[in-house]
Amino acid sequence: LVHREYNDFIEELVSKFPHEKEGILKFYGICWKIFNSLNSLELKSLEEPLYLFGQFFKKPLECLTLAYYLPQNAGDIARKFIKDQQLLSFIDAECFIVSTVNALKTPMINASMVLCDRHFGGINYPVGGVGGIAVSLANGLVEKGSAIRYKANVTNVILENGKAVGVRL
Repeated sequence: LVHREYNDFIEELVSKFPHEKEGILKFYGICWKIFNSLNSLELKSLEEPLYLFGQFFKKPLECLTLAYYLPQNAGDIARKFIKDQQLLSFIDAECFIVSTVNALKTPMINASMVLCDRHFGGINYPVGGVGGIAVSLANGLVEKGSAIRYKANVTNVILENGKAVGVRL
């Protein structure tokens, strides 16, 4: 069970792993540090150098925090503070739920974003999971008269009065 309230979540986790209290507080504390750094930035394209340069001058500490954790994964960081294999398996499972890989393969920034967001206002997933969005979009397009051709290569976008109205395969 994951509580919406962060303190309730930590309290239950510590009650199940009292010998790991310090490690739990340190690991999830780092998650919050990263989450707050992300949350303080006006998020646009992280691949755009001019945007990042501007963000660095507005929020240098937050940007340096993200740069530090960018190459790290959640599993290595968890293992710095936590030794209990059952608790590490729980963290692996949490990461797997959000990234489909264990904590050792989940970027720390991604893990922090999801593990904290649920306590910051909650994460709302669509019925049917994230894949449900694509299915709903495809169904809506078909209902409006479009045809979906999977694995077809587009060679040209057809424009009418400056608007895309179709594609040539």
